[in-house]
Amino acid sequence: MLSYPLQFFAIPEGPVSNWDYFWYQIPYGAPGILTFLVGIFLSYFSFQKFRSGSEENRLFHANLTISFISFGFVGLVLSLRAWIQDVEVLVFWNDILYFFVAPLAPSAFYLAYHMTGKKSKLLLYYSYICWAASFVLYLGILLGKGFETNVFEFTFGKYPRGSAFIRPWGILAPLGYFFLILPSFIKHYSHIRSNYHLSLFHGVNLLFLLTTSNAPSILGLKVYPGGFFLFIPMLLIAYGVFRSDFFDVNQLLFQKNGMFYFLFGLLSFVLIFISFGVSFGLSPLSYEASKWYPWGIPPVISVFASVFLSIIVAGANPSARLNQLCAFALILTGFYVMQSVPLKLNLSYVVQLRISQLTFLAFAFAPSIMVRLVFEAIAKKNPSWLKYVDILCVIAALLSPSPWLFVGFYEYPWSRVHHGGPAEALIGFNGFIALVLILITFFKHREYINGASRWIIGSFMLSAVLLLFALLPSHGIPLFPLSDFQFVPATILGYAVLKHGALSLEGRTIQLSQKLANLGLVTMGIAAILYFPLIRDHYGIGESAFHLMMIVLPLILFNYLVIYIMSRPLAEELDISYFLLDLEKQKADEEREKALIAQDKAEEAREESEKLLLNILPLKVAQELKDKGSVTPARYENVTVLFTDFKGFTKVAEGMEEQTLVEELDACFTQFDEIILRNNLEKLKTIGDSYMCAGGLPVSNRTNAIDACLAALEVQSFMNQLKEIKSALNLPFWELRLGIHTGPVVAGVVGRFKFAYDIWGDTVNTASRMESGGEAGKINISKETYELVKYFFVTEYRGKIHGKNKGDLDMYFVHRLRPRYSQDEDGKAPNQVFREVYSKLHEGAVVRWKNLPDS
Repeated sequence: MLSYPLQFFAIPEGPVSNWDYFWYQIPYGAPGILTFLVGIFLSYFSFQKFRSGSEENRLFHANLTISFISFGFVGLVLSLRAWIQDVEVLVFWNDILYFFVAPLAPSAFYLAYHMTGKKSKLLLYYSYICWAASFVLYLGILLGKGFETNVFEFTFGKYPRGSAFIRPWGILAPLGYFFLILPSFIKHYSHIRSNYHLSLFHGVNLLFLLTTSNAPSILGLKVYPGGFFLFIPMLLIAYGVFRSDFFDVNQLLFQKNGMFYFLFGLLSFVLIFISFGVSFGLSPLSYEASKWYPWGIPPVISVFASVFLSIIVAGANPSARLNQLCAFALILTGFYVMQSVPLKLNLSYVVQLRISQLTFLAFAFAPSIMVRLVFEAIAKKNPSWLKYVDILCVIAALLSPSPWLFVGFYEYPWSRVHHGGPAEALIGFNGFIALVLILITFFKHREYINGASRWIIGSFMLSAVLLLFALLPSHGIPLFPLSDFQFVPATILGYAVLKHGALSLEGRTIQLSQKLANLGLVTMGIAAILYFPLIRDHYGIGESAFHLMMIVLPLILFNYLVIYIMSRPLAEELDISYFLLDLEKQKADEEREKALIAQDKAEEAREESEKLLLNILPLKVAQELKDKGSVTPARYENVTVLFTDFKGFTKVAEGMEEQTLVEELDACFTQFDEIILRNNLEKLKTIGDSYMCAGGLPVSNRTNAIDACLAALEVQSFMNQLKEIKSALNLPFWELRLGIHTGPVVAGVVGRFKFAYDIWGDTVNTASRMESGGEAGKINISKETYELVKYFFVTEYRGKIHGKNKGDLDMYFVHRLRPRYSQDEDGKAPNQVFREVYSKLHEGAVVRWKNLPDS
């Protein structure tokens, strides 16, 4: 295996070109650009509240908007001081941008005044003084006496001195903070604490402290200005205001599509920068002796696929967290692969290094975004350990512009590859930890994870594997970086989210956006064809095509991005209009069918009502209830009541799961229902494990005692069979006690909203005693019942047995049908002789028995 030496990078001494100076200074100015973007982003949402908020707080929101803009422009000014080498150009831009910076002092003092409950009037008056100083600053700039060409030069930039018109403005803000704001905040701390979130309080203090920390560099001291990091207190202030006043972060980022517009506003800036940078920054020398073909093709495709899919996914549903997190993950993937393209061109290493540092500044947050995406996909709350991943992401991002991200590079045949430093190792470690924890979560909940979520997790794992392989060439192992093929997991991820998440207004919205984007695509294609001959004289055919591709592809993506953002509101309105037209059309059809549907529904409801009523009440009783609206209680002189109860139910039930217990009871009682229905009995109720039914009502008959005994034989036969099966399987089983008594009862319907057909009388109590006084597996009947069934069944007299509250009662066991009436050996099924006698009894015939038959 060939060995490739590690080469190191050093900043040259002496003068450099303005272009090279810019690239050398990028790390110093990068935080200022972030401050600028955060300021503009927050000012937009604050302005929206200014427009829609209450009259009482409009002035507060106006000053908040101005503050965000002004402090954002402070970051831009500091970045230009770090990047611009030409002093005259630097002074010009400082004069221009200070028109936006000047209002920061008066607006910030008004915010402090508002936070004190408008009790510290000195802060209000001081804000007026600051406005006066701002107008003096404006006057000096208009007179051409703003900043001077005398500058302090530091490693982190050039700092022009302010004229006499600017100095008062610069002195008033720190003096007012230390002598007015701090004492007022201390005095009114209880009011601030009770009315505002503490992050607002800390944000305002940190804002002034960081702004004041710019003073040493303006005075000629070599101290890196804290104003570069104003985005931190601005975010704290925004969070405090959003929590304390007008809307929360979730509403800001998702319901109001804040994440959508912020991400793609930033992405638009990057795409335009890439296109113009390639067009004006790459010369023919960039392709000579370079590795652009074929090694540059995969990363370009990966960047295009990732960004294009992010636009489609986010544009499909900007308010969905899943879509926005997926878009964020795709953009970060694109950012990572983006830095691989310059490494394959013949560029100065400092340009390649700075581009990589800028992309890693965003890519450092990939583990955090990926974890959130996965947990959103599987519909789980973010885990508690995610905050530690977030902390590592922030640390890695802060270290990305530093010399600790990369330490030298290797020159391979296919491209240069950075040698990873501690910061890159931290990003890799954080990603590995996130991957392991996601895998643990996946295997823990894999049974509940749907197919689309599995695709999302799979794409994350594939992306992580490709990135891990990229660590090999960065440490001297000559292997082509597989991370250039990130378009594969990016495509999988985009597909998975589009399949997983619901696309809002997916029909005409997407179609309209697609048509408009295609129109722009055709236009750019024509422009590219016309532009190709112009560059053909300077580049080879392959180089011209690759150069043109790197110019046009970002513009194509920018075209899609703008179309999706700009056309979406119009497309949604069109969709709503089409939807309303469809509704009107459907309404006409619905009106025509309304009468028929209502009639059908009424008929169905009537039939359903009758079915429900018949499930609760006997047919005769239900008919009376329908006809009269009530049921008259009736006395029946000859009714047989049957009671059952499971022996040892509580003990067996204690060892069973609730679901199994209910299923077992349901199976038994369902069988009982079928048996009593066959034997002309009426089910009355179940109470726990007890079952109660009766014969001879609501239609009287002379065979109800016989019916009850036949049903009892079937019930006990079923329970005995069930016992045999469960015993063979070594499962717990129930045994049944069954009691029967015949006598008079009163029957009626109780309840107004939930009807119940029930019976009352001493007969019910006696039947209950027959059950409790019986034995498991046998049928216990009273003397009254015995007198009615003795000619049909084989019985056994038990003697007088004590019944609770009833004294001594004659009780009998029913064993079987008499042989002459039975068609089976067990005496359970009646034969034709029985049916003939039974039919005569049922029809009212009087049968005279000479004596008990022997068989």
